[in-house]
Amino acid sequence: MHYPIRGVLSQAELDTIHRRLEQAGYVDGRTTASGSAADVKRNLQIDADSPVRKELAQIVGQALGRHPEFSALAFPKRVALPTFARYEPGMEYGNHVDAPFLSGGTIRADLSITVFLTPPDAYEGGELVMDLNGTEVKHKLDAGDAYIYPTTYLHRVAPVTRGTRLVAISWIQSYIPDERQRQIAVQLNSVKLALERDPSRRAEADTMRAAVFNLLRQWWDA
Repeated sequence: MHYPIRGVLSQAELDTIHRRLEQAGYVDGRTTASGSAADVKRNLQIDADSPVRKELAQIVGQALGRHPEFSALAFPKRVALPTFARYEPGMEYGNHVDAPFLSGGTIRADLSITVFLTPPDAYEGGELVMDLNGTEVKHKLDAGDAYIYPTTYLHRVAPVTRGTRLVAISWIQSYIPDERQRQIAVQLNSVKLALERDPSRRAEADTMRAAVFNLLRQWWDA
């Protein structure tokens, strides 16, 4: 389950984030990498304790929380405080899998999400590259859009060759921790919503709603 989510951040929110990022102090991104990931990580990040980071994390967190597609895809139970990363020419993040736990073990990372803060024509390279069973798929979305994917996936950030790539990254603990079950729930809920929009299919919508709700009852990790 990996999807783009369009329009997470408004233009006004992006403008605010960019103004504040200009005033932020950055540190070597390897300070937050664990194990072998530190050997392949070449980027900059806002200091974890910076008040700017906490201010901007609140903006991104609220934007994700109000976006219906984010909730429908992630079934979020807990969302980690976003990290803000900067990639300049020559910087990249090699193949890695994100850590399974965050915040001292209080958040299990079921899903990762990258929120793009700069438009794709502002930099060259810098694609988010997913390894899908040996096939690489590249993503470079519009500013304000996000890409969500299971934290179990091997992925990398391609080298930036021009411009500056800015992103916010977070991790989600889902109420449905099993990836396969979460995918089924997303698919069935999509069908349920389509049936509910058609007044002539009220009976089918009621049946599908019951099936979806009963599956969620079984899979929900409260």
